[in-house]
Amino acid sequence: MTVNNPTSRTKGFRALPIVAALVVLPLLALAPAGGADAQEMPRTWQEMNDFRAGPTPFEPLMEFWYDLARISPKVNIEVLTHTLEDRELTLVTVANTPDITPQDAIRSGKTIVLIANAVHGNEPAGKEASQLVARELVAGDLQHLLDDIIVLFIPIVNPDGGEVRRRTNSEGFDMNRDYIKLESQEIHAMVTKVLTQWTPDIHVDTHHGGRPPYTLTWQGTLNPAADAELRAYPYDVIFPRFREALRAEDYDGFDYSGPQTRGGVQGWGSTSVEPRKHHVYTGLINSIGILFETPGSTHRVRNNGTVLEPIPQAERYYHQVRGQHIAKRELFRIAAEEREQIRALTNASRERAIQGGLNYSEDDRVVLEYDFGGNRGNEDIWMPDSDAEHGFALENVPVFLEHTPSRTTPRALGYVLPLAMAKIIPLLQDHGITVYRFTEDTELDLEVYRATEVRRDSYFQGTYLKSVSAEKENERITVQAGSWYIPTAQAHGNLISYIMEPETDDNLITWGYTDHILQVGSEGRRVPMMRVVEHQPMSLLRVVPFNEFSPVRYYQPW
Repeated sequence: MTVNNPTSRTKGFRALPIVAALVVLPLLALAPAGGADAQEMPRTWQEMNDFRAGPTPFEPLMEFWYDLARISPKVNIEVLTHTLEDRELTLVTVANTPDITPQDAIRSGKTIVLIANAVHGNEPAGKEASQLVARELVAGDLQHLLDDIIVLFIPIVNPDGGEVRRRTNSEGFDMNRDYIKLESQEIHAMVTKVLTQWTPDIHVDTHHGGRPPYTLTWQGTLNPAADAELRAYPYDVIFPRFREALRAEDYDGFDYSGPQTRGGVQGWGSTSVEPRKHHVYTGLINSIGILFETPGSTHRVRNNGTVLEPIPQAERYYHQVRGQHIAKRELFRIAAEEREQIRALTNASRERAIQGGLNYSEDDRVVLEYDFGGNRGNEDIWMPDSDAEHGFALENVPVFLEHTPSRTTPRALGYVLPLAMAKIIPLLQDHGITVYRFTEDTELDLEVYRATEVRRDSYFQGTYLKSVSAEKENERITVQAGSWYIPTAQAHGNLISYIMEPETDDNLITWGYTDHILQVGSEGRRVPMMRVVEHQPMSLLRVVPFNEFSPVRYYQPW
């Protein structure tokens, strides 16, 4: 249902004054008429302030989205949860069909695109660009694309952090490291109410990062544990189009993240690729994950990547927003033009995950470890150079983006967990993973890991991160009635394998879910995730959640 009453979202917050400024920069024009009067279309905080008043505060940000929903039946707003400071975390749906449901969207065959903005509250360009492109979908030159796409916007993932320009939420969590443990209210709501219900074909996670002089940098799911065809698609189809679109408007963009040295060779490389991050997690649940990182726009590359010029300080935010705006427009065009190919790709990746768990094969391997920085070849890149004019020089250097598996194991048919792992079951269900219980004691031949070393690696977000070295052996085990069984023949099978295998870099052990069983110094202890590698009789009953209440347990004053 479209929400047109903004009173609940404004209660308790002082609206900041909106001061119209003399427009000097070329503003992104208001959309022409098309089902809604162009004069009625809301203007953004940035347009009113010439992109020079800093990031849009929460009040005028949400005022824009609610005004857009009031004007157009194409726009629906759903409140996903409330933050600790009582701000709404909302999902905005833009579609030709009013009041569309997740099942309607999936059955439509249209490409479902999710744009999630500002999980880091001090990285705001994505939330600004989303307002502009949403208005163009509703009543501008992108309206026709809604015949082929459905767009989901999360205006700001971190409303509390955004209000004070802070990276973390009010609990101190870097929420872009929360996609395995789902500890924050915001990411829990996004995964349970958006990712697992709408199953978007494409996810975009917007940030500020990367290296100037590029206006926008990007990255797909590079973790080799994700479906190979899904990983390749953005690099083969989407990212080249981003660069063409940017260059057509006298900008340039490149791969995230920046200069790196590998094996003594200076080049350009990526960031790490653990599934705790949004765009990597989405690859493991069989969607096309895309990371946007907007550099500081201290400089601008023009003339098809050949000319560099500095940007005055006062104009830099405009260019940051403009880069994401251009790329989002192009993404929507691609999503519409290639809807059949994209839906076939995401459907096929999910089916491959299911089929991979149906029968055991030594040839079907899951990744335990991988090497960083495979070289995809040399390319001309603007690299930092203190001796060059403006501090950058165009150099031909290697691009280190490939991550190559270095150790694998055959994919298990499923994992048996003892009763003592009960606390993990609600989390698995929140990830959209199906869980079963044994209804009677059952003898099974299992592959069992025993820890040879348990390490405490670091302290992060309230958790002592751990890792394990283990040896695998075959055992005949009596599985107690009530124990848990998680088959891998599921659409999220790649994620299941990643978090159940004890020697990946982002699993249940990493985040402390086995601390009551495995502690530092507990070498020789059985790891509580046991592998099923042959079909055996099992008496099972599917686990149904006791309830689906919101995990928000805090008093809220509404």
